[in-house]
Amino acid sequence: MRRVATVVLIVLVVLGAAFVAVDRFAVAQAENRVLAEAREWAELAPGTEVEIDGFPFLTQVLAGRLSEIRGRAPSLVADGLELQDVRVAARGVTPREPYRAETVEINADIPVSTLRDAFGQGGLPGLPLQVEVADGLLQVGIDAGGLELDARVEPVIVDGAVGLRLEDISVGTADVPQEVIDLLEGALRDARIEIPGLSDGLEPTRLAVGRDGLELRLEGRDVELGSWIG
Repeated sequence: MRRVATVVLIVLVVLGAAFVAVDRFAVAQAENRVLAEAREWAELAPGTEVEIDGFPFLTQVLAGRLSEIRGRAPSLVADGLELQDVRVAARGVTPREPYRAETVEINADIPVSTLRDAFGQGGLPGLPLQVEVADGLLQVGIDAGGLELDARVEPVIVDGAVGLRLEDISVGTADVPQEVIDLLEGALRDARIEIPGLSDGLEPTRLAVGRDGLELRLEGRDVELGSWIG
């Protein structure tokens, strides 16, 4: 009887190991597919990773709910817009089309180079803005034929896009004419950074000045991920 029990135990261990191996193979295939689909709509930097959390994976698929899908990219470029240190967490994902997630959170940095590309053509007519981040502040400058205007701006979320709002402007010790202020405010008001590929229900919720650009967070509930992973 003891020998039979030992044989049964060995068989169970072997079957369990085989199930784990099959489960890990299946999750690796799914992660590779998600990564491949993401590369269809964005240029991803080397080192980009996708991880499907939770064990076993196959029972989650059968239950119709993946506990969490996480992704991280050192940088990505989509529709000409570069984002850095991109971190995605999608929780409660339905593993079939249209791949809805109960909640999604995305954190990313918008580097100064992206800000310059987006806002550098703004400013006064024919005078591009010089965008800089210094001492935790976002600043823009205009060189008007040797006359340097310096302005402090605040990043704001406007209709789901990233914009800039003029806080104050100076030109040395002189007063800045009101018409110059009005022109600059108008140029900033018209300039926007649209975040590409946003699914319905996903929108910016946090925007702050970071060390080398802007720190952006997007969040949403009941978000359809089909355009990313399906």
